[in-house]
Amino acid sequence: MAIISGRNGQVLWDPAGTTPVEIISLNAWTADFKTEYEDVTCFGDVNRVYIPGMKDAGGTLGGFFNSVELALFEAAEQDTPGLLKLVPSSTEPLVFWTGPAYMDASIDASLSAPKLSGTWKAAGPFLLDGGVLSASAAAARAKRIGQRKPAK
Repeated sequence: MAIISGRNGQVLWDPAGTTPVEIISLNAWTADFKTEYEDVTCFGDVNRVYIPGMKDAGGTLGGFFNSVELALFEAAEQDTPGLLKLVPSSTEPLVFWTGPAYMDASIDASLSAPKLSGTWKAAGPFLLDGGVLSASAAAARAKRIGQRKPAK
């Protein structure tokens, strides 16, 4: 894997959760996979001490309004999650994050081209596919999603 340009990134979506298709006119996405930490500092500790809690998965989407492509607004209207797939570059199509997600949408129309923005939140396991995880990271992910540890 090499360092790549984001110009070939993709956001794909399927409301039915089976075969996502690209949402056109988007030009940006972010994904945050932050773990919450609980402060368990006790009397006598020389610094704060934390334990990890649940991992969160969510992010943002951005682009331009295109009246031919309203998928982002359709996704925002759904009461059920669809399948979201985030690809850093279509030149490496086997490396992506995917999972069920809820999405929100916003539009900012002014004298310039109307801009779209949105957020997404995981509705189940949202995982990296195609990337090579270290053995310890793979074991932690397997534990988090209820699988047995991978073979060594």
